[in-house]
Amino acid sequence: MEQEKSSEDILKDIAKRANWEYSKDEKILNSRYGHSERHVIIRDYQIENSYFISAQGNDFDKYKLYSGVFFPVTGRDNYKLLIRKRHSLDKLSFRKNRLRFKIGNSSFDSKVLIETNNDIETHKLLSSSKIQLNIIEYLNSTDCRYIGFNEINPNFNKDLKGKKFLSVFMALGWMLDKKLIDKTFKIGELLNSKLN
Repeated sequence: MEQEKSSEDILKDIAKRANWEYSKDEKILNSRYGHSERHVIIRDYQIENSYFISAQGNDFDKYKLYSGVFFPVTGRDNYKLLIRKRHSLDKLSFRKNRLRFKIGNSSFDSKVLIETNNDIETHKLLSSSKIQLNIIEYLNSTDCRYIGFNEINPNFNKDLKGKKFLSVFMALGWMLDKKLIDKTFKIGELLNSKLN
């Protein structure tokens, strides 16, 4: 009977077929209780300055388990942004709904929830209808997908330490599908080009 492939093995196969650089790291924190940290980093050098990262940490926060594309960005250390699909519960909170950031396009604003600390910067980033359509399509394909700036700043290896990131990611799981990874790279590259 064939043994089921681990998440790391699936990502390694994807990287090998696509000719991407693959590295993984695992630290056993407590072998008695099975606590460990796992990280996979994939580099597609055709997409400059990008990292595909899948991580499982031991922290008890909302991003204990995530996977996505990360672009290091300089000069915007205080800028915060989180975009996610708008849920029915978001619509019930009238005060929060009234105060939330809106881009001004009702078909976009009705589908996404944006949290930011800089309305002007966010408006510049999201003003393109092409970007808005790509974001809606990406977020609608499944739950637990996010687009963030300084939301997750992975720092578990020397190349990533101390940097701030634009991230297009999935929480509560790892992306193990090449088409989804390609789509994530594409939207990340599009947003990153607007930041530079």
